[in-house]
Amino acid sequence: MSPAARRVGWVESPLQLINAVEAATHLDEPSLLLLRSGVAQLADTARWLEPHLPAGVELAEAASATDPRFRGAARRLVGDAFSGQFRAVVAATGVRDLVVVDDGSAALHLAAVLAGTEQFSRMGQREPLAQRTLGRVTGSRLRAASAAGRVTLFTAYASHRAMPVVPGASIVPNRYGWLRALDGGSPVALRPVVVLGSALAVDGYIATEDYEAWAAAHGPATYLPHRREDRASLERLRAAGLDVVEPGLPAEIVLGSARGLEEVRSLPSSTGATLARVLPVGAVLDVTAVPDAWWTDRADETFRATLTYLASADDASTEED
Repeated sequence: MSPAARRVGWVESPLQLINAVEAATHLDEPSLLLLRSGVAQLADTARWLEPHLPAGVELAEAASATDPRFRGAARRLVGDAFSGQFRAVVAATGVRDLVVVDDGSAALHLAAVLAGTEQFSRMGQREPLAQRTLGRVTGSRLRAASAAGRVTLFTAYASHRAMPVVPGASIVPNRYGWLRALDGGSPVALRPVVVLGSALAVDGYIATEDYEAWAAAHGPATYLPHRREDRASLERLRAAGLDVVEPGLPAEIVLGSARGLEEVRSLPSSTGATLARVLPVGAVLDVTAVPDAWWTDRADETFRATLTYLASADDASTEED
């Protein structure tokens, strides 16, 4: 297939990269995945994955989504449809043929936007006027493209009870077949119990004190930080007795290849749909619902409701291939 006929992706996080490769593999599409330069863990994840990439999938760095390879592509893939850079490209060039892969739990919010039950905006955030204006254009064009059959959602939430009917869109389950088949070896040593770090506190949605008390209560355990957690918080968790390990790779890679893993404990997040598929046989995922008292004013009702849906791993689809 000629380079012009490839699907070109814009990827801004390690999870988006994994899901983009899964989509290319499952949909059997030659793909060029452009990785946003300067993003923590993304370059490290790309280096780890590169020897394992399926035929026809290439990676390259790009400074922005306005890169001519993405902007000019007839067939695109994106991990964060709410990205300001993606909004700018859609406003300038339209939607065309688009595959959207999971960027965590935002997949359910995007589906609601396409279904017309939510406004186009990043979940849980009060966007400034310029972003809202661009979002209205992007949302309108995405809904029109979806109704015309030009949007595919490739998602681990395909069978989730909160996934709405999206007129015209193709919703394809992501079962992580490619990642589960890898044999790259465990990149780090872990304790039998792992506490998975969350961005809810660092992003201001829940109280830091409550979050750190919850994490510390699970020791002795390995703590895998979220890539946006700050150094001061990690030092407090170390002092509380947790073995803080920073592998520089997504949890899906680290935990999926772990040996002797018994239990993973987390707060509600995309882990309910992703890790449930990739954890070693016998390992249990325990997701703790967020108590009402932990929420801050920044977490609006839509955000809280979505996280409540994700509080039980049983809510996510666990179909087998």
